[in-house]
Amino acid sequence: MSLEELFRAALREARNDADSELLVSALLSSAVVSPSLQLVAEEELAPEAAELELHLNEGDVREHATNAKSFGVFISAMADASKEYVKSMLRLGAMSAPLRIAPGPGSVRATFIAPTPHERADGRHTPLTAQPTEDRVWTESDVYSDSLWAIATVFSNAEPDPDNVALDGIIQSIPFRARTQLRKVAEQVAARDWQITGEFRKQGLRTHGVSLTSRGAKHLAEQLAVQDVQRTQWNTSGAITGHRWDKGLMFFSADDRTRTFAASFESSDLERRVAQLATVEDRRVEARFTIYTAVGRGADEGRRSYVLEAIYPSAVETELDLPSGS
Repeated sequence: MSLEELFRAALREARNDADSELLVSALLSSAVVSPSLQLVAEEELAPEAAELELHLNEGDVREHATNAKSFGVFISAMADASKEYVKSMLRLGAMSAPLRIAPGPGSVRATFIAPTPHERADGRHTPLTAQPTEDRVWTESDVYSDSLWAIATVFSNAEPDPDNVALDGIIQSIPFRARTQLRKVAEQVAARDWQITGEFRKQGLRTHGVSLTSRGAKHLAEQLAVQDVQRTQWNTSGAITGHRWDKGLMFFSADDRTRTFAASFESSDLERRVAQLATVEDRRVEARFTIYTAVGRGADEGRRSYVLEAIYPSAVETELDLPSGS
């Protein structure tokens, strides 16, 4: 086992010990000088259920307070966006809304908390976009965590940037009714000139930094209303050349393309899988993407955005036993 694998196993054992607080503190102290061990600790000590912590600043925020009605619409629309995402993914006509919120000290802060997931009795899990795995993953209740992950990814790619064309695909991979609620969120941020910063945290994933400016919110609201895109599927082979947790993006060099491109992920399961695959530099993989092409949008017409749907090691690199997508 590598040092990182041993450290991960030690952390898991320490957390289950009667003296867990003392043992975990000792392990964290030993990892201070090792960035790779700090990343393992970040993944292992994150909450089992996702948390999306958001801080509202600037605009009309004064002395840690803001407009009550706008903040209420912001909170309500966030909760409804999460719920609509889950309803669509699980193909449910109606469901309760177990998402919780915890206010925090300083500025105007709110942490959205997904319901606590639970392991299936048979110890297996079938992700929405993959075959069953043996990993420590959870039942369908964890789709609430994925909804917060999707919202965090949208926020962090909302800033108008000609070099970042991923937003179209990210938006299209979110169910339509959830997009409608997210547009309400973006409109409140833009109207109040808020600046949002925060973090997305979940066990098994590295912490995502989250940011949304009022300028980005205005752009996001406009893009959420757009539906004129064409969708095509593309199967290819190539190599993973990079991964940005803060944006929820991977970079891919396809054998049949001359230029490396950025792609978002259909689910957090896929992002975690790419992170595992990317531990080997320029690993050869097979991948399936959905390509979204802007249609009839002036300067944006013809712009392409890529969303990863499935990825697995090439046949010549089978030493990492990861499930393929379906």
